[in-house]
Amino acid sequence: MPRQIAFAIDPTSEEANKTIQWAIENFLKPNDEIHAIMVIELDSEFEFPDLPPTDTFDSIEKELTQEKVLAMESVTKKLSDAGFEVKQHIFKTYGTQAYDVLITYLDTETMDCLIMGSRNLSAWKRFFVGSFSDYVQSHVHCPVLIVK
Repeated sequence: MPRQIAFAIDPTSEEANKTIQWAIENFLKPNDEIHAIMVIELDSEFEFPDLPPTDTFDSIEKELTQEKVLAMESVTKKLSDAGFEVKQHIFKTYGTQAYDVLITYLDTETMDCLIMGSRNLSAWKRFFVGSFSDYVQSHVHCPVLIVK
């Protein structure tokens, strides 16, 4: 029976490719089934927009979503090219924190492991904004592997 491995990734981050590559080289087994999960948190994306006044929220949202979906397809392809069966899961949220969406999804699925990257926030930033990976690992019901 294949292991069910979840990847919680922001495919546009530098950490995503590093995390995927590390997992391919050091952790994944040939018959693993991969669940590539991305949560697009739209509220946070527009905190400090540097946009021309003619752009509308809908067009900005569409452009942002398309960019992230294309990046996710690239990550999924990298895993598929390495020989893994990959299921892609993309969630959008407008008021819920991304970690809540991820935790809710993982509570409804049976995963053998969750793999996440770490952005290595400074202690000062972590104090004010918290650590996504710390929060998720303490709230999910499966083992968590954090790649630094």
